Amino acid sequence: MEIHKPDAHRREYAYFELPNQLKVVVGSDPHCDKAGAALTVNTGLCDERKDLPGLAHFLEHMLFTGTKKYPKEGEYSEFVKQNGGTTNANTGCYTTNYMFQVKVEALEETLDRFARFFSEPLLTKDCTDREINAVDSEFQAGLTHPAWRDIGILNMSANPAHPFHVACGNNKMLRDDPKEKGLDLYEEMLKFYRDFYSANGMTLSVIGKESIPELEAMIREKFSVIVNKNLSLPRGDAVSDQPPFLPKEWNRLLLQSPVKDVKTLKFSWVLPWQAPLWRSKPKAYATHLLGHEGSGSLTARLKERGLIASCVSSGGGWLEGAFSLLHVQFVLTDGAVHEVEEIGKLLFTYIGMLQKVGAKQWILEEMQRLHRIQFKFMPDRQPFSLAASIAANLQVHPPAEVLSGPVLIYDLDVTGAQEILERLTLEAVRVTHQAKVLEERCTERDSSYDSPMKFEELPDAWRESWCNALHAGSTAEEAVKAAEAVGLHLPHPNPFIPEDLDLKALATPNPVLPRRLQGGEVTRYLFHRQDDVFLQPKALFLCVIRSSLMPSTAMNALRATVYTHIVQEALSEYSYDADIANCSYSLDIGEGSIIFMAGGFHDKLGVLIQAVAQKMVEIGTSSLDSVPENYYRIVVDRLRDGLRNQAFHSQPLSQAKLRFNELSRRVGVFAPEEFLKELELLTREKICGIVSELFSCCHAEAMIAGNQTPEDAQKLVRDLEETLKIPSTMQELKTIEEAAVPSGRTLWNLESTDKDDPNHAVVAKWQLSRGVREACFLQIVNKILSPKFFDILRTQQQLGYVVGMGIGPSTHFNFLTAQVQTEFPPDYVRSRIDAFFEEHFKWLEEGLEEEEFQTCLKGALSELQMKPKNLSEEFGRYQSEFFQRTYDFDRRDRKIQFLESGQVTLQSLRAFVAEIRAAPLFYVQVRKVLDKEDKPLPENAVVPKDPPDLRILQGYEEGRQQRDELFRTWLPINNKIELMT
Repeated sequence: MEIHKPDAHRREYAYFELPNQLKVVVGSDPHCDKAGAALTVNTGLCDERKDLPGLAHFLEHMLFTGTKKYPKEGEYSEFVKQNGGTTNANTGCYTTNYMFQVKVEALEETLDRFARFFSEPLLTKDCTDREINAVDSEFQAGLTHPAWRDIGILNMSANPAHPFHVACGNNKMLRDDPKEKGLDLYEEMLKFYRDFYSANGMTLSVIGKESIPELEAMIREKFSVIVNKNLSLPRGDAVSDQPPFLPKEWNRLLLQSPVKDVKTLKFSWVLPWQAPLWRSKPKAYATHLLGHEGSGSLTARLKERGLIASCVSSGGGWLEGAFSLLHVQFVLTDGAVHEVEEIGKLLFTYIGMLQKVGAKQWILEEMQRLHRIQFKFMPDRQPFSLAASIAANLQVHPPAEVLSGPVLIYDLDVTGAQEILERLTLEAVRVTHQAKVLEERCTERDSSYDSPMKFEELPDAWRESWCNALHAGSTAEEAVKAAEAVGLHLPHPNPFIPEDLDLKALATPNPVLPRRLQGGEVTRYLFHRQDDVFLQPKALFLCVIRSSLMPSTAMNALRATVYTHIVQEALSEYSYDADIANCSYSLDIGEGSIIFMAGGFHDKLGVLIQAVAQKMVEIGTSSLDSVPENYYRIVVDRLRDGLRNQAFHSQPLSQAKLRFNELSRRVGVFAPEEFLKELELLTREKICGIVSELFSCCHAEAMIAGNQTPEDAQKLVRDLEETLKIPSTMQELKTIEEAAVPSGRTLWNLESTDKDDPNHAVVAKWQLSRGVREACFLQIVNKILSPKFFDILRTQQQLGYVVGMGIGPSTHFNFLTAQVQTEFPPDYVRSRIDAFFEEHFKWLEEGLEEEEFQTCLKGALSELQMKPKNLSEEFGRYQSEFFQRTYDFDRRDRKIQFLESGQVTLQSLRAFVAEIRAAPLFYVQVRKVLDKEDKPLPENAVVPKDPPDLRILQGYEEGRQQRDELFRTWLPINNKIELMT
């Protein structure tokens, strides 16, 4: 059997079925540098007892507590991480997914551990309370998130007679409620595993360097022992003869008051399960048109009137299995929060036109063509995500189409597309209106997340208005006229569908890293690499334009941000066709610069770049008309919401990272609160003239890669300069600086800015030199300690759901970071972090054995040797060096050389630990302000007193005021402009 694959997938695929009916797809690539596997089980939340919500998710956690052969808890995770890999799992409504990735040499050993979770798991009873706490921490992490609140309300409004329900689970659901009902959660979990985890419902994908026969033999040995219970689980309409939602209960208005600054209006319909229709994908026609942003589209018209900031048409994702969903969701502007009737009127006018003119063959053919091009040139992926998607797809698609089935439109089904359109009726819609201004009307609470909400009947006036819009005209011609009267019409043929898909001739020899070319008058730094690896007709373009206007003040940075966003809004109708034809761009600001990125098929990339550049010189001139009021209002409303959410509704860990960045960077970094203050003073008039201010004196740098010759790259830059017409160039960039953390230990205590979040956060950062040597040793230390840190602080001590270690460079330094988001007192958690590192630094110096060191050394090396799977991954490896102006594009290769040099030994690692101990350590603690008691300390636990040499900053203002006294050494980011000789 031949498996249909994209051109970029050079591995060989094969399908086979084990004697126990477990279905397998393997991918063999003798040149791969990472291996991976994933297994999907055809059971999930909707198969558990409805009176034990969260049971399936709890089982997913319990499954990893050990196996008969490998009984040590956490052994699997530690083995994978030390061998250069990662693991994950997730539970959906009708499937549960498990996956891992490791270095290629460790595949068989990892598979041996992985397979036993499904044949001989211990499901250790002693871990029950701990894993309930882990599930509860996961629940708490999503407590204020709008998406989870939506799911909670969907759950409570489902038909009680239908099996559909969805719940993450928490302490109440998994510990307290079962006890009250006289149920033994552990025994119910065992029963769920025995009843629903069957080999004939499992699909497996394994990616490795071994040959197909070798992979097959490996899998047959390890997975054939999984028991086949000949289980058949119903899906789609077969799940129940009852509807998942009662029509009268569904067809209502749902009001929600969110925690975050979110203003949305969503129209939702329940459809028959669409997965079996994968060949024709009839729902795609409706979502394509309802989410279209081009000329005459619903989105374009609503934006033109200043009613919405964006529109997305989507499905139900992992909630689907018994049914499917179709959503049309609008993000509202401030002035349109109460314009529900008008927005709905335009929506139903458009739907009415689509229904009456009928599904168009030419639109389906264009979609089919776009999907074919998309699949043919689909980039390859790392085994972790690739194996996971294959295993999941194999649940629905035949083996030959497991890669292509989710993408291609095989059959043009005009009738099927029309049937979906006909289901979009007023009698079948649920309308969800979400905004803070609805708080007083939201007098009820959802049963899962306790969020303010209320169901109401759709007002009669809305129904009448929308009914008239939906049925405007009795013929197609009349419906088209009614739509055109309000500015709506079908899209035109897409001009951005690529035609030139040929590869360009390569220079010999072709540089393996980006090479500096002679740029333009303003773009004096131009780096280029023509692709000779992925061989696709695609290219990527990145241009950083540094302006003398920035980064002087928060107001100027804000003006520039608004300007770039207005450019994108003004171009959105034009660029949307390019976007769906896989040719897209973005425009934003960085530290003192405008960042212009574009990418996709090379054929029309230059056309898109020129269109953006032309719009850049048309917006923000001295004329007020150059700052369209509708786009200005959309941008400012969206920016205000985003800044408010960043300032007042960020998770504690995000706050800690944001504040540290503010404190340790000087010039060009502004707090969201500063931007909000300036935003209140901003007017349209202040955007007028900004284009001449921004581009009066600049220095630009570009990096271009892919199917572009050096001459192509130079032409793109010249054309951009010709359009922007920048009159003068900077001779030196403005200085942006990074702080050296003071020696010793410093603690910065902050109050959370999110009054509703129940968590604290503790972040510890050790700052070391940015050298390659330090980076390599830190990578090995992290490889050794991070799984132990996770196991001890999260699994054993249960300090929180978000627990982890990591490493990363800044412009001048390498950082070793440890972080915990927690409901325990933060000082106690900090003491646990300190205790862990005190114990384990000593263990590294005295107790680490050669075998474990060598395993982690090879694991670190395998991560660095991992080749990018597509052009975007390769380009991404160079971006940080480009943005930071180090141009150190061979840094990764030098790390590999150092690790292979023999200089990294167990003894040298032990010596390096002393350098970490001596390195400056900076803690950021974010304390919750929510009036909720912390979790009690474990028995006999105490919060130790802070050492006398700990430097403590209390509060945000004290930290900002003492910054220059605290940070005595500031290192400038490269601001020199060197001409190419």
